[in-house]
Amino acid sequence: MPFHTYALTFTALLLVSCASTTSDYAGQDISPEGRLFGDYLAGSYASFVEDAEARSTYYNRAFSHTRDDLVLGRRALISAISAGELDQARSLAYEMQFQDRSEPSSRVVLGVDAFRRKKYDEAEAYFAQDTADLTIGLGLSLMRVWTAYAKGETDQALSLLSDMEQIPFLTNLAKLQTAKINANLGAVDVADAGFNDLLERNFAATEVSLSRFRALYDAGQEDTAGEFLSTFSDESGTFETGPIRDYLDTLANGGTPDVKLTLQEEASRTLTETALSVFAANRALDAAEVFLRMALELDPNHDKAKIFLASIFVNGDRRDEALAMYQSVSKSSPYYVTAQLSSTDIHFFNEEDAKALSVLEAVHASSPSFVTREALGRARLIRENYEEALPIYVELVDGLSDEELAQDPQTLYFRAVSYEQTEQFDAAVADFQKILMLQPDHADALNYLGYSWVDRGENLTEAFDMIQRAVELDPQSGAIVDSLGWAHYKLGRYSEARRHLERATELSPSSATIIDHLGDVYWKLGRFREAGFQWERALEFDPTDKERENIAIKLKGNFDQVDALP
Repeated sequence: MPFHTYALTFTALLLVSCASTTSDYAGQDISPEGRLFGDYLAGSYASFVEDAEARSTYYNRAFSHTRDDLVLGRRALISAISAGELDQARSLAYEMQFQDRSEPSSRVVLGVDAFRRKKYDEAEAYFAQDTADLTIGLGLSLMRVWTAYAKGETDQALSLLSDMEQIPFLTNLAKLQTAKINANLGAVDVADAGFNDLLERNFAATEVSLSRFRALYDAGQEDTAGEFLSTFSDESGTFETGPIRDYLDTLANGGTPDVKLTLQEEASRTLTETALSVFAANRALDAAEVFLRMALELDPNHDKAKIFLASIFVNGDRRDEALAMYQSVSKSSPYYVTAQLSSTDIHFFNEEDAKALSVLEAVHASSPSFVTREALGRARLIRENYEEALPIYVELVDGLSDEELAQDPQTLYFRAVSYEQTEQFDAAVADFQKILMLQPDHADALNYLGYSWVDRGENLTEAFDMIQRAVELDPQSGAIVDSLGWAHYKLGRYSEARRHLERATELSPSSATIIDHLGDVYWKLGRFREAGFQWERALEFDPTDKERENIAIKLKGNFDQVDALP
């Protein structure tokens, strides 16, 4: 009997199912319907808490109780893909095909597997039939294109892409595949026009540039290819890591870059770009995850897919899976530095600071670059170790031109913060003012300098104007709205300060500094009990040592002995 005929009323069975890790419910007097429903509820709960492995396990068990329910079968299959259990997904797909040859999710799984094994006739049989499911249908259509090309049916492949170009949100993606196929066919001029058109559209600039470089180089236009890639790198702020840097370094060292991709690698990149440009760009992360898993099935060494899949895991609070994915990127990969730096974010989140710093030091030692040095500086900032961060940022800023700083003043901003935190205020002001000369609407610089002046009681009119401008530029920033409230506080406008500080706590409800400030203004307004409550609450959100010390004094009723902290 199909699962969807049962009413959702047996919540207690969820606890029974979650407590059991076996498929036979040994020793439990539960009906077949109860087992089905218990496993389904357990799978639904696992989905809610982002436990991909448990979700796959329980949905698979639920489907085992009712093999004719293809809606449940599809849920089990997609869950298996998300958990990285591709063997399980294929097994489920075969069972679903036994029930209904037209079922789309099983066809895409088995078709990708056939394409991976270079069984193109078999793959075509799975991909050929259309479906009303837009997500799966897109995967089937894209794989059908590459299958047609693999079989030598190039006109069919290009015709399919031409039809796809008529769909607005697929136009650029289809143009990219068309250009790649034309390049593989030797129609380099036609392909090059397509790549240039996509670059003008600013679509997937890095992937398009890599594809254009490969096409030109493979066609014997080595110098043109190298000049193009070098120019693209310079105009993009210089790639210090990644495949573009890898190609440029190979050329600089007199080597021959590997520019030939297999059909499996091409198809893998197609699914990856679809995941990024169509699904992830529209926050359809479940679909993006499935496409990236399929991409890795086609090319297990496609590290770009690994990097973006790991970022989806992080977004879903699946950091253990993300860390494992980052660690699967080999040291020889162009994406190794990116993977290692991303893994340190997880270590910092897990409060494994020593491990994070160890990873950073190791990757900087093996692959030194501006990116790795900046990461070392950022790690010091995260730990509020400004004394060690400052010399790193001094070195970084000194190595940048004014043009580079104008393009991205973040490094100068962090040096300014480090100067201010190490009580070198004049140097900090000079850096903040330089940022504002380069980018007058830099909200963070306006806020930080304005806030610092207000807190010191200096240049209050100018500081107030700067903070108000920062709020106009970024009205959803709790830190910036807090600065405006604090400016009113320092000017004795406590009612106005309260309004902005309450808004700031709504925007940043876990900021110890902002909550502390709200307590201060409540105290000034005679709302002593509320002030104490806010100070107590601030202690729950990891205040700095100095903030913690001053809050303790204020909670003892000695408010006037403390200068409120920034």
